[in-house]
Amino acid sequence: MRVLPLPLLIALGFPAAALAGNQTADCMAQATTPAEQLACVGKSSEACRSHLVDAQPALVAGCITDEVGWWRHRLMDAEAAMQARAEKLDVPYTKQIAEGAPRLTDDFEAMRKAWASWAEKRCTFEAMAHRNSPRRMVYAIDCHLHLTAEQALYLEAAAKGK
Repeated sequence: MRVLPLPLLIALGFPAAALAGNQTADCMAQATTPAEQLACVGKSSEACRSHLVDAQPALVAGCITDEVGWWRHRLMDAEAAMQARAEKLDVPYTKQIAEGAPRLTDDFEAMRKAWASWAEKRCTFEAMAHRNSPRRMVYAIDCHLHLTAEQALYLEAAAKGK
C-alpha cells in the first residue's frame, strides 16, 4: 500500500470549490479602513471550511494554513517595504549613526526577530492550553493566522508612514 504525504491527503480532502478564489484577497481589495482590513482576516479559511464534508481537525487546519501562507507573503512584502522606509529614514542621521547613534534599520530587524519569536511562543502556548483536544493544532494555526495578518497590516501601514 502506498502512503500519501499529509499535505496531499489534506488537499485531496478539499472540494475543488474550496480551493478556488481567495476571499481574503477579494475582501482586502475592497477594504478602505484598518477595521475593514482586519475584518478580512479568516475569510478564505472560513470559505474553505464551509466546503468541508468532514471537518476533521487536520482538514480545518489545512484551510487555515492556506490563508496563513497568503498572509505570510503579504508580511514579507510589508517587511521589505518597511526596511526600505527605515533605510530612507536613517539617511538624515548618517552623521549621528557614524558617531554611534542607533539605526532604525537595526531596530526594525531586532523588532522583526523578536516578533517572530514571540508569535511562535504565543501560538505554542495557545495550542498547549488545549493539549488534550484533537483541535489543538487548529488553535495554534488560527493563532498564527491572526498574529501574522495583524503584523502584516501593521507593517504595511508603518511602511507608508501611517
